[in-house]
Amino acid sequence: MAVKKANNKDEDKFFEAYERLNPKQKEAVDAIEGPVMVVAGPGTGKTQILTLRIANILRQTDTAPAQILALTFTESGVSSMRRRLAELAGARAYAVVINTFHGFCNDIIKDYPEDFPRIIGSRHISEVEQAEILEKLILTLPLKLLRPFGDPLLYVRPALTALNNLKREGVTVEEFKKILQASKEGLDNTPDLIHAKGAHKGKLKSEYQKRYRELEKNDELALIYEAYEQALATGKLYDYSDMIMEVLKTLQTNPDLLQILQEEHQYLLVDEHQDTNNAQNKVIELLANFHHQPNLFVVGDEKQAIFRFQGASLENFRYFKNIYPEAKLINLEDNYRSSQTILDSAHSLLPGKTALKAQAKYQAKPIKILAFPNPESELYFVATDIKNRIESGKAPAELAVLYRNNADVFPLARLLEKVGVPFAIESDQDLLGQIDVRKLIIIIAAVEKFGQAEQLSALLHLDLFNLDPLAIYQIIREAKDQKIDLIDLVKSKPELAPVYAKLSGWRQLASNDDLLSLMEKIVRDSGVLEQILTAGGDTGDRFASLKRFYDEVASLVESNPAATLTDLFNYLATIKKHGLLIKRAKPLARAGLVRLMTAHRAKGLEFGTVYIIGAEDGHWGGKRHRDLLKLIPAVYGLNETDDQEADERRLFYVALTRAKQEVIITYHQVSESGRDLVPSSFVAEIKPELKAELDTTRLHQQWEEDKAIIFAPVIKSSASLRNQEFIKELFLAQGLSVSALNNYLTCPWQYFYRNLIRLPETLSRPQLYGIAVHGALADFFNRALEKEWSEQLLLDLFQAHLLKQPLNETDFNDLLAKGKESLAGWYTANYERWPRNVLTEFKIRGVLLTEDIRLTGVLDKIEFLTDGSEVKVVDYKTKQPMSRAAIQGETQTDDDGNYYRQLVFYKLLLNRYEDKKYLMQSAEIDFTEANQTSKYKQESFVITDEEVAELEELIKQSAGEILSLAFWDKRCDQKDCPYCALRELMR
Repeated sequence: MAVKKANNKDEDKFFEAYERLNPKQKEAVDAIEGPVMVVAGPGTGKTQILTLRIANILRQTDTAPAQILALTFTESGVSSMRRRLAELAGARAYAVVINTFHGFCNDIIKDYPEDFPRIIGSRHISEVEQAEILEKLILTLPLKLLRPFGDPLLYVRPALTALNNLKREGVTVEEFKKILQASKEGLDNTPDLIHAKGAHKGKLKSEYQKRYRELEKNDELALIYEAYEQALATGKLYDYSDMIMEVLKTLQTNPDLLQILQEEHQYLLVDEHQDTNNAQNKVIELLANFHHQPNLFVVGDEKQAIFRFQGASLENFRYFKNIYPEAKLINLEDNYRSSQTILDSAHSLLPGKTALKAQAKYQAKPIKILAFPNPESELYFVATDIKNRIESGKAPAELAVLYRNNADVFPLARLLEKVGVPFAIESDQDLLGQIDVRKLIIIIAAVEKFGQAEQLSALLHLDLFNLDPLAIYQIIREAKDQKIDLIDLVKSKPELAPVYAKLSGWRQLASNDDLLSLMEKIVRDSGVLEQILTAGGDTGDRFASLKRFYDEVASLVESNPAATLTDLFNYLATIKKHGLLIKRAKPLARAGLVRLMTAHRAKGLEFGTVYIIGAEDGHWGGKRHRDLLKLIPAVYGLNETDDQEADERRLFYVALTRAKQEVIITYHQVSESGRDLVPSSFVAEIKPELKAELDTTRLHQQWEEDKAIIFAPVIKSSASLRNQEFIKELFLAQGLSVSALNNYLTCPWQYFYRNLIRLPETLSRPQLYGIAVHGALADFFNRALEKEWSEQLLLDLFQAHLLKQPLNETDFNDLLAKGKESLAGWYTANYERWPRNVLTEFKIRGVLLTEDIRLTGVLDKIEFLTDGSEVKVVDYKTKQPMSRAAIQGETQTDDDGNYYRQLVFYKLLLNRYEDKKYLMQSAEIDFTEANQTSKYKQESFVITDEEVAELEELIKQSAGEILSLAFWDKRCDQKDCPYCALRELMR
């Protein structure tokens, strides 16, 4: 399809980018009809091809942006694709459906709840709850191999992993049983099963003994799988992997829903196709089979298939070719990222039919190989080399250190702190090991086990209380010598009175308040929050960890609104017992930081210089994989287990090809335990002419002379909250909603802590009530075309939503009575005037005011006034009615016109949404509470273009202040503002 230049701004951007493509890339962008497979090696412009192709579909066809579905593997992939598309297609990029597979399936379930009774009528469970269910099953089912005598719960975590993999492959219980039966029959009929002669004549050969044992384990796993599914069904529960499984089952059995989704998504694009698993492939196939030659575009590279053990299969490309034999195949061979030396080195590991050709004109530098006597001198070199490069003018963000396992980073991170290098760890880290979270867990244990000496002793040692360690020791000793309880002695000591007062106060709150309120109180009163604010350095990441822990507690409360501190204590104990990983939040911002990550996490990224550390045999390749519970190969559609060394080889290939200009590979020759080590075979396989093995004698000597650095104080980096790039990155990622704007105008620091940093805050009773009412109204009006309205339906929906809120019994009953009375009256007063043609909870992911200002919003309800595009926007308020003047901010008791500004903001959003798809004629605030005369009230407004223009200028001014940090030294006019008080603590 020819690409023609047009005159508007987006067309100019598209054409400018298109003209920079090579012929193969243009072929991929032009091929917008029919099935297309693009084999895109590293650095060949994969994301650019995907986004340009979407932009081309929008410009060449009359397809609505929402009818284009692009699926990728990770949230970072979603963000990258949408950001690139926004540069080409403007605000329309935010209407294109770009999602992960899980996110897409979750949206289907939310949009068509009536088709998913198993999910909608059930509760999502965490990995911790999954482990608890499996614990009970393993202890009660008739198991032998999976319940060993010495450690009966040894297989809880391996079973959890195996069940998740079965579901990722789309294998049901019955299908798993059939696979096992077929595999057993195949093994029984193996010709050379038995030794025919020799000392072992008549006995099973050892290799088959292992396979039979593997089958026996899988048979027991099938018992667990069946019982697990029954437990979920009985308890009305579902797990993370069920979302894709349930969508797959429903699409296979519900042709009406399948047709709706096929018509909604006219163009399908799949990124990182080599990483998709069987369940995901089946969903894609079902969506695409509406046409014999569907508009399906997949991009991937078999050499970069590194997530296979998360369910992905190396068979994906053959699978695609078998289904669509007439598909267009395009091979991208020009690499725009790396030097030819780097590409040739990678090709040494994974030779193929065609080698990548470097188009980037970088100086050819050999791969540097450095061997060190021990791990300490290896990491010292890496840390100091990075420091020297930064001091010589190299941008920190262009430097990356890649490693094999998550645990590899911690010794290096400590050294980087010592030499003052700013960095971001982007590999998975244990949230519960983060220092501030550890302090909170110690406090939680001391409150839960109030009065017990072990937990109290740990609490006293926290630096939050500024107690002298010697004094603590003497008090503990005194309690032992006098044989009195430590808590009684602490209570009697005047110098410990503040500690006892806090601890006993928290204990009292634990018995009388909800869990989230208690956690917020502990965070603020313990000194943890103050300590983070006054520390400087990595304040942002510490905030993120604090918020992540609070969110984990909130998820516990969501599953059990009556959860207590005891439940949280037991929840944390389960995590520890089974070695589960609660991941830390990703770094809030990466600007100006050296990037540290596993090779898996580095997929899709690129850096000027890449360090690959710990490149020893047995660490990168050559390792023995101890897999306690391995699924049989037939689950993945394979006859035998693939070579695990090949997986490691592909991972090293990915690591090498992240670099643009330079790769530095390091390893050590003696382990910490004194064992001799040799370099990874992958290092040896790089052709000699492509690498340079450097003498490290002098470098090791420098370490010997500077060993004392490991005891040196940490040098605080400049990565702090007052960092313009940091703030900009957060602002661009989050966009600006009207509530965020109103918060900024009320107090810049309220916006900073609530919206930008997202400080943990417990929702008040009115807020929880409002959430329940809004949820009920959305569900109620969503049923407008399906069934008759009734007062009872509305009240039942309200009660269901209120049950989801973290409320104690008294608050729940009070709010239930209040809501039923208010909503019953509101329904009676209004139901006759409601139209049926509506949209509820209408999300606008982003419209662009400027390149740096993305506006977002959720509109409670859109009512269609005609068959065309004219609409009225309705916003619900769960409070007593306000006067028209008060809403507009014209009275002394108003809220500065925040509600009216909200309506103007909505018109601004719709004006810029999909070329004015919806024309807002009026806006209405509908109060769901009666006034003092028991009357229900609505206020309608017609928003003028002048008011929209004024708001645009206000937004630009506010955003400019945020992005330039002009607000940093401002304070609001409110006396005793808690957010300004937090700012005063900040360094």
